[in-house]
Formats: sequence, structure tokens, C-alpha cells
Amino acid sequence: MGQSRGLFVAFGREVNIPRRAGAAARSFSVATIAAVLVVVTCLCAILAFATASNDARSNAFERQTVLAALSDHAALMKRTVSLIEPDEEVSARVKQNDRAWLHENLGVTLNNHFGYERTFLLDRQQRVVYASSLGKEVDQRQFDALRPALQRMMRDAGNRDAGDAGEPLAGFVATTDFVGLAVVRSFRKTDTVGGGPDVLESVTVDLVDDVFLGELAQRVQLAGFRVYQGPPPNDRENYITLTNLVDGSPMVLAWVPERPGVSALQRIAPLVAVLSLTLLAICLMLLVQSRRTGAALAASEAEAKSLAMEDYLTGLANRGGFVGRLGARIAGLSGNEILAMAYLDLDGFKDINDTLGHGVGDELLCLMASRVRQALGDRGLAARFGGDEFVLYMTCAERSEVETFLTALLTVMQQPVRLEGHELQIGASIGVAFVPEHTMDPGELMRLADIALYRAKADGRGLVRFFVPELEQDIRNRRTVELELAEAIDSGQMALVFQPQVDVESERIVGFEALVRWDHPERGRLPPETFVPIAERSRLICRLDNWVMRRACELGRRLDDVTVSVNMSPISLRQPNIADLILESLAQTGFEPSRLEIEITESAIIQADSEVNAALLRLREAGVRIALDDFGTGHASLVHIRRFPVTKIKIDRSFISNLGTERDAAAIVEYVVRLGRSLGIVLTAEGVETREQLRFLRAFGAQQAQGFLFSGPVSIEAARAMLAAQDSASGRPRPPGSRRNVEA
Repeated sequence: MGQSRGLFVAFGREVNIPRRAGAAARSFSVATIAAVLVVVTCLCAILAFATASNDARSNAFERQTVLAALSDHAALMKRTVSLIEPDEEVSARVKQNDRAWLHENLGVTLNNHFGYERTFLLDRQQRVVYASSLGKEVDQRQFDALRPALQRMMRDAGNRDAGDAGEPLAGFVATTDFVGLAVVRSFRKTDTVGGGPDVLESVTVDLVDDVFLGELAQRVQLAGFRVYQGPPPNDRENYITLTNLVDGSPMVLAWVPERPGVSALQRIAPLVAVLSLTLLAICLMLLVQSRRTGAALAASEAEAKSLAMEDYLTGLANRGGFVGRLGARIAGLSGNEILAMAYLDLDGFKDINDTLGHGVGDELLCLMASRVRQALGDRGLAARFGGDEFVLYMTCAERSEVETFLTALLTVMQQPVRLEGHELQIGASIGVAFVPEHTMDPGELMRLADIALYRAKADGRGLVRFFVPELEQDIRNRRTVELELAEAIDSGQMALVFQPQVDVESERIVGFEALVRWDHPERGRLPPETFVPIAERSRLICRLDNWVMRRACELGRRLDDVTVSVNMSPISLRQPNIADLILESLAQTGFEPSRLEIEITESAIIQADSEVNAALLRLREAGVRIALDDFGTGHASLVHIRRFPVTKIKIDRSFISNLGTERDAAAIVEYVVRLGRSLGIVLTAEGVETREQLRFLRAFGAQQAQGFLFSGPVSIEAARAMLAAQDSASGRPRPPGSRRNVEA
């Protein structure tokens, strides 16, 4: 028989759910009840443990408090005895055998005023000179019971010299007649020439009676104090163990503990019971409702699994779903099948996303995803890994099928898109690796395809590149260049050359552009195109640009009366402290801000945020000039130019090289020149190599030019020589003290 099934509506559609889902839900509810019972049991155990722990901490605190109170009382007795028994006076009265004075000032005073019931005076042979009990003079033999305690206290104190006065000693004593706290005080050595006994020690005892225990209870806020000799009490009492100094036996001081844990437990026990019953009632309700919720749980789980494998924006597979299915598909390839793994990256998406907003960017991503899905069909699986990065795999019998498909896919991707009134042109770069040609491992396959994508973007974008082993060597070489470049910046291998910028009408030099070169110890002097792109990808460009800025300012001081231009990458421009770094270089080198010109690209203008704009405005206010480099090659518009403090526009060499050969080039250059003049911005033409190009620029009204017609990049010494020759040709004498007349 077929399996019985039920019908459930989930997320707006009907789905068939096996009836065993209800049984699973009921089992889940039973397990939940069992879990709640375990939780309640554990809760009770935790409460019992917490109660015991709390009571244990309370008992420990009570013991510390009682010990501290006894210690304070002993300290008070020590101070009292020391103050009320001056050494010389007591010794003198003993020599005079003035027992009335001794009785009145010692026995009576200590008993009546301080409650110290026993007082004894001993000579150096520890014979009793005076004895008092409860304010009455008594037989000296009453001290015999305390003599072992005195000897123990003196021995524990380290057998100190009987002739030296020391800190009074204190300890508990218990005899057959009384229990008390005894304080022994040593007197200073006195003169015995006059005869009579020489007092050595006084022993004062405060009986541990009901009065003593009552005062102790009031002080520590505890009750039921009692003291006795014998084993510790039962667990209903708290206690401390003291040592009887008479015979070294233990003494127990016990009291009734507060037990805050038990008290708290008694208060919250009804609440815990009510809470436990409530939880059990809820569990029973869950069990009753299990049949109704079983199907919903199963449907939700199925829907969650489906959503976990999809990209939330485009509906394509996400990384997790793609990687899992890729591994399964590779494992299931037949002997004559090949699998192509392709990384696809949209070209120019970031500029569109930044300029038109994320809403337009999301719509564009969804449209591109739809094109990829439709082109791929059921031949494989497409996914979006994030941003504008798409991946796909497809299986086929011949590699030529992959090439044909990807060529068609690029054509589809490059078709114009119209979104929110904007017609957008976007393309894609694709990198491809194959199974089994390159690897059978899914992770390695994706890595190789990513390397191929990197090459496609490096070769100019809008291309398909297939992985070849040489590409890995390129990656390793690039990493080697990164490490060498980092060392080169710090070890003085970088150098600057200067290309002149001239006035179009007079052809006089008005400035120099500082260009960086790498004097490699093995490969010789390297042009910037061999290392600047690597520096930009590895974030070394900030260090490189900062070095170029500082060095250009240092050498620029040797080039009088002309500007010095320094290129700044978009990455360096986004440094939080870029304005501070440039102004610091100017201040430390003494280079005039008005002679420094920073060249930024159109992409830097488009990607700039408010912080970059604020930094450029701050530099412009300090006198630094801002030039827009390679104008016409990007997407910069009049809006962008007016938003930034641009003082110069440099027309890209691609337009200048076509002057006289392509009509559109002349029209574009003429338009840019007129635009710059209307905005009060200086126009500089790059890449001027012929006189005919120079004549066009003069006719259009361009102010400055730069190119091999005038000079290529030269060293600082050659640049100074060019300025000197220019001055000589014009017949202008250099003013005295000019740096150009002083050896640098």
C-alpha cells in the first residue's frame, strides 16, 4: 500500500506532508515533557546546592566575624592593662608591700570598671605577689591553675628576655573553676637594690561568662553562644575551635547560625512549586496540540532548508548550496564528461552602484542573475557568492561547447539595461577551470577559476580566460614583487624623475610632473606600470604615495618658480589623515604649498566620500592645487568637477594622439578646453608628440602641454639644467641668492 499522506498549506502553497510528521511531533512533545521534568529536577538540585553553598559562605563569614570580635576584645584588654598598670608605680608599691594600693588600683579597678574578674602579679621567680578575684584579694594559690597557661604563652612568644618589656600576650584558659580570656603583660626591669620582690608579669583574666557571651552576641549580631570542652557540636550549630592554654586541649565556642540559604529557600519554595506545575501544564498543552503542529514543523523545516541554499536577492544558489552540489556533481561525472567551473565578475558595477544607489544596483544584479540563469538552462547550476560575483558550473562532452556558451553569455551580459530612466552598459569578465583537466577537488577547482578571472580582469576586462599553469606562476611572481617592493620603499631603491609641463604659446617650462621609478638591484630601472598596479592591489600604494609626496617636496625646492605635480591614487586619497600627511610633508621640507599640484583620477572623484572632499577642500585652502588626471577616460561629469576644488584638467593622451586623424577627437578636445575655460580651470594636454598636435591645442586655446615633443622624464639635475638653459635663452638674469644659482 502507498504511504498515507496529509495536506498542509505553507507559504501560500499546498504541500503534501507525510502523516508520520505528526508522530514525530508527538514524540517531540513527550521528549519536551521529559526535558522539562529533568529541568525542574535540576532546578531543585541547583537550589539545594545554592542553599548549601550560601549557608556555607554565611557560616564561614560568621566564624571570621566572631574571631575578629575576640581578637578586638583581646587587643582592648592589652591596651587597658598597659595603661592602667604603669611599670614604675607598680614596682614601687610592690617593694613597699602596699597591698591596699595594689588592691584598689588593680584588682578593684579592673573588675569594677572593665569587668576583668581575675588579676595576678608575679615576680621573676613566677611567685604570686598579689591575687584578686571579683574585686576581692584572694589566696595566692588560686593562680596555680593558670601557671601552665602562663608557661605555654611565654614559650610560644619565643622565650623573650624577662627583663624586656614587650607587647602583652593574650589567650584562652579553661580550668575546673572558670573559662576566660587571659592577658599577660611583662614589666620593664626595675632596680632591686632597695630589697623586696621585683615584679615581672601581670596576668589579667576576663571570664567567659554570660555577660561576656552576651556582649559578644550583641556585637556580632548572633545568638545562642556557649563555650565548652569536647567534640564539635552537631550541624545545627556553627562554631570555632580555640586552644586551652592550660593543657593545650581544644575549646569549642558555638552559636546558632543564621542560615540565610535555608530561609531564602523557604520563602521561594511555594513559587518554585507553582512554576514547576505551570511548566508541566504547558507541556501537557503542547502534547495535546502536537497533531496540529506536526505538519507545520515539517513544512517549515523543508522551507528553511530550501531558503538556506538560495541567495536572498537573486534567487540563485548561494555559496553553501553551490559548493555542496558542485562536489556531488564532480563525484558523479561519467568517463566522457567534463565539468567547467566559471567565476563571473561584473565590470563597472561598483561605479553604477555608487553613483545611482543601491536600489538600482540590486535591480541590476537581479537582471544579470536572470540572464545567467536563462543562458545556462538545465546544463548546470549558477550561484551568487556576494556583491557582483557570480559562479556557475556546467557539464558537457567537449570543451568547445563551453567556449561557445561563454561567448554567447558575454554577449548577453553586455546588452544595455534600462533602469529608472538610466540606460546602463555593463559587461563581465570570466575565469574558467575544468574537471578533470585541472583538478578533481571542488575547492581547488574554484581557486583555479578565480585565478583565471584575475587574469581576465588584468587583461582588460570583458574577456574569458581559461586557467593554465602559468597563471599560478604569475601569482607567485606578483607576491614576490609585493615583498620586494615593500623592502624597496624602505631601503632607498625608489627614485623620482621629472617630466616638464610647458606653456602652449611660449613653450616655456611652467611645471614638472614627478614620476616614480624603481631601481631594482637585479632588473635595473623599472617603469611604474610594472609595480604600481601591484602596489594598489596589495595596499602598498599608500606607503609608496607618501614616500613620493615627501621626496617630491624635498627635490621640488631645487626647481625655482615652477609647480611640481604628484600623482595620488584613490586608495591613498581615502586615508583618514591624508591632508595632515601632505601638509606635514610641506612643513618639514619647506616647500611652498602654492607650488604643489596633486593629480587625482576620475575614478577617485567618483568614489570620493565626504571625508575625501573635506580633505581636498582643506588642502586647497592651504594653497595646494588639485588636478584632474586622464580626463575623458572615466565617468566624471560636470557635476563631479564642480563638486571638487579642481584647478586643472589634464586631457588624456588617447585624445591628443588622434588629433588630425580622427574628427571626433578634435571635437572632444575642443569641447573640454572650452569647458575648462568657462569654469576658470587650466587645461593641460598629455602625450603631445608632434607639432601638428601642438598647433591644434593652440587653436583650441589650451594653456599647457606635456609630452615627448618637449621632453621625456629626466633626473632632477637635468630638470634644473633645463630651467637654467631656458633662463639663459630668454636673457633673464637670475636674482642673487636664487637656489638655481646655488649648488644643491
